[in-house]
Amino acid sequence: MQAATDTANQQNELNSFSILTVIVVLATATMTFGAMIAVFVIRSGSSQSWGHLQIPSVLWLTTALLVASSITFEVARRRLAKNQQADFFRLMAWTAGLGSVFLIGQIVAWWQVLRTGIILAHNAHSWFIFLFSGLHGLHIVLGLAGLGYLLMRTRQPASGPKYQAHTRAAAMGIGIFWHYLDFMWVLLFGLLVFWRS
Repeated sequence: MQAATDTANQQNELNSFSILTVIVVLATATMTFGAMIAVFVIRSGSSQSWGHLQIPSVLWLTTALLVASSITFEVARRRLAKNQQADFFRLMAWTAGLGSVFLIGQIVAWWQVLRTGIILAHNAHSWFIFLFSGLHGLHIVLGLAGLGYLLMRTRQPASGPKYQAHTRAAAMGIGIFWHYLDFMWVLLFGLLVFWRS
């Protein structure tokens, strides 16, 4: 009975530390993205440098893939809570794969924008595809590093309650960050598509 109480208390402490770490990271990321969104909104008020932009179709696909990766992450996290480590590992591998394909798709979108022949100097709107997807892509790379860490921890059967508690706490923190990146991309993509289009 005492051992179960100690394990539960340790899990709560680890969860609290994980959440605190994520709050600090997300506060920094939110300020960065918020500043960029503010510049986007202000620049869009100048019709002289704000032309129409054809959004690359691959961005619709990559957005769907990122949303799917959030779903697979959440299903994986729930499996980990039930100590179904093999299922967690398999679903986390899918999440990492979808995140990687998302990044490749963003690079393809850059290439498509450059290939259209739009003169970037005369259309500030087009620059924001590069700014939004580039900054977001850097954060996705950080998220993928977190997914890699979880994959490393769970590729072999867990070794005891303490190890499992640490893995669950890490999965919770990394999951919050991953879902945040999903939400942030949907917001940024929505601005690109619908703001003064």
